[in-house]
Amino acid sequence: MRHLECFLAVGEERHFGRAAERLGMEQPPLSQRIRRLEKELGAELFDRGGGQVTLTAAGHVLMREAPELLKRHQRLRSLVRRAAGTDPADPPRPWSSLY
Repeated sequence: MRHLECFLAVGEERHFGRAAERLGMEQPPLSQRIRRLEKELGAELFDRGGGQVTLTAAGHVLMREAPELLKRHQRLRSLVRRAAGTDPADPPRPWSSLY
């Protein structure tokens, strides 16, 4: 999920240096994360030509979908933490009661 956060920062800033600063990291690791994400997805997400950073068609799709993915991931983490914190003397409820 950190790769998606990095992608969103670059996509919003349209600049790797500013995105890295915003994320509190160095630019080379940020670029590496983006490259790994691109490799995993099988598509270039940014056009890096001409000194500018612009979204490719695939990048535009991910910019629309990534915020919802991150929200759902955060919700999932919260639900799992809540379930893991259940008192052993109080058995977990059926999954349907968590929603």
